[in-house]
Amino acid sequence: MTGHQIPIYFIRHAQSKFNAVYDALKPDPMIFDAKLSELGHSQARRTGQAINKLNITKIIVSPFTRTLQTASLIFGKQRKFEINALVREQLCNSCDIGTHPEMLSELYSHLDFSHLDDCWWHQGEADHRGFAIEPHDVLSERANTFANNLREDKPLVHDNHAVGEEISPDRSIAIVSHGNFIRAVTGVQPDNCEIVNFDPFSGVARSVDIGL
Repeated sequence: MTGHQIPIYFIRHAQSKFNAVYDALKPDPMIFDAKLSELGHSQARRTGQAINKLNITKIIVSPFTRTLQTASLIFGKQRKFEINALVREQLCNSCDIGTHPEMLSELYSHLDFSHLDDCWWHQGEADHRGFAIEPHDVLSERANTFANNLREDKPLVHDNHAVGEEISPDRSIAIVSHGNFIRAVTGVQPDNCEIVNFDPFSGVARSVDIGL
């Protein structure tokens, strides 16, 4: 017998209302925990129509609204997701300020947010806007922690097969996350709804074309 890695796919959220209006040369538009834009809804639905070929069976989702909406549109509103604040976005702007777990539980009653801290996004010294920007080294440490979790959680990333036997086609993991976090883990800066296949052991990552 030998161990074979279960495929792992990072999916960046669809376009948010913050993404739609953000301009680095202009003031922050102050859209907290941004929802998806109309284009974002369309992007996520199109992804959902094509993603079945990846046979996703486990779904890990950041607690931000844009990732919860994206995952719900791709995989179905009643699908069970594992909520994991480790895969949240780097706090840089208003959209990266999250929502209290009790409110999230009211909006997504079939999901479990009870393990989250009241303030599960980055905390620290506030800038002139009142935001505690997450330093790059802190983001990198968080990304490394998550990658290590993938490597060390053998039931999560491995399946046992006889030598020469193909990996079971009904086992793969999706992680619905954010651009900066995905880049910190994989080295790939994804577009909205882009899918990145990642090997946590070799560190190799590649964009996946699902025929959209």
